[in-house]
Amino acid sequence: MNVDQVVYLGRMMLTEVVLLAGPILGVAILVSLVVNVAQVLTSLQDMTISAVTRLVATGAALFIAMPWMWRHLAHFTVSMLSDFHTYLQ
Repeated sequence: MNVDQVVYLGRMMLTEVVLLAGPILGVAILVSLVVNVAQVLTSLQDMTISAVTRLVATGAALFIAMPWMWRHLAHFTVSMLSDFHTYLQ
């Protein structure tokens, strides 16, 4: 396997990681922003409020997005393994 193939495989895998983790991270960032703005407006500075809401929102987003993530990851894995013989030469 030459360097170009390794770079291509690495780029494909990093693209998949960003695609799968992006929506969950986006939900966590959005919820954190909303909670922090609400805490600033109400002067309520309790750390558990932001941590618990972020945890619940991230868990809910994972629960909702998990079927799509599994299908996408399975499709990526099958496409990688079915075309892997070109990298073994």
